[in-house]
Amino acid sequence: MKIALSAGEESGDILGSNLMDSLFHCNKDIEFIGLGGDRMIDRGLKSLFPYEEISKMGIIDPLLSINNLLRRRKQLIEYFIQERPDFFIGIDSPSFNLGISKKLKSKIGVKTIQYVSPQVWAWRKNRLKKISNYLDHIFCLYRFETKILEAFNIKSNFVGHPLAEDIEIEINKNNYKDLLNLDKSGVYVALLPGSRDSEIKNHIKVFFQLAEHYREKNKKLKFILNLTEKSKKFNFESKLQKFENLSISYGDSQRVLSACDYSIVTSGTATLEGALCKTPMIVIYKTNLISYFILSKLIQTKFISLPNILSEKKIVNELIQTDVNKKNLIIELDKLMNEDNNQMSLDFVSLHNSLINRDKSKFFDVLNSI
Repeated sequence: MKIALSAGEESGDILGSNLMDSLFHCNKDIEFIGLGGDRMIDRGLKSLFPYEEISKMGIIDPLLSINNLLRRRKQLIEYFIQERPDFFIGIDSPSFNLGISKKLKSKIGVKTIQYVSPQVWAWRKNRLKKISNYLDHIFCLYRFETKILEAFNIKSNFVGHPLAEDIEIEINKNNYKDLLNLDKSGVYVALLPGSRDSEIKNHIKVFFQLAEHYREKNKKLKFILNLTEKSKKFNFESKLQKFENLSISYGDSQRVLSACDYSIVTSGTATLEGALCKTPMIVIYKTNLISYFILSKLIQTKFISLPNILSEKKIVNELIQTDVNKKNLIIELDKLMNEDNNQMSLDFVSLHNSLINRDKSKFFDVLNSI
């Protein structure tokens, strides 16, 4: 069996590696080709080019890179047509992957699957009418999505979220502090600015301002800036000389979040990860003005963070755009540290349990049925 995959960012690489593990559990004789990151490559994927080339977010960043995005997508399509896979599975990144599914369906009639439903519950629900013409199935991370898709005659199934299955329900923060050699007398705050270059650039300044403020105000408070391995190119270590209360950790955000007492997390998959690690958090998001203006007109949800969206209520506080500033972060962090976060923790556990599906054949059975 030959399966073509396309994952265009780090979260997709995590999902893709989980998918490959599950399929290998049911059938060892599978060849994977396409696009993915280090985790997928480690499991045998032959990746055509580095996925960082198409890892763009928002409105403006993709537009500025549109020529390269279209060129790379065309290259992938031609490669898949030549290879004639049995299935194509687009992993998240719907703006990039749905175009591949559409073209492959019309050109060679390959069976097409989208892993992670397009967030039609957030915006552009009208897309579903067209999607049903070229997608055979959708693997959903969240149970409620299957009901929305069913209304448009799109076949889908709830596969659970791999993060929910990998992270334990009860987190012993002292154990994780030991793993990271942290002083248990300190109070630790994880800072996650995002994985994309544009996100890091938009959020890093206010994180440094926050650490500078608390350097004298609270000696027990320590900050851990968690970045991806590819963020080493920014050389933020050069700024650490005046920040004895700030350290940098690369990769392994789960351990950092599990060890820390509080967190400030950029909106995205990391907010779900923080909830699963049971770490009280503040969610932030800042982008360029044009992207924000357009997205604010399109997005139909009350919230931007996954814990709030999935729970359909405000579990964590959110700061967006101009509200992401030093003053507001100090206010929110002080509030978080001084309030009782027991209800937030209970909501995190409830959310965690709702995202688990440990059926090993949840992916493979679908492939055999379509």
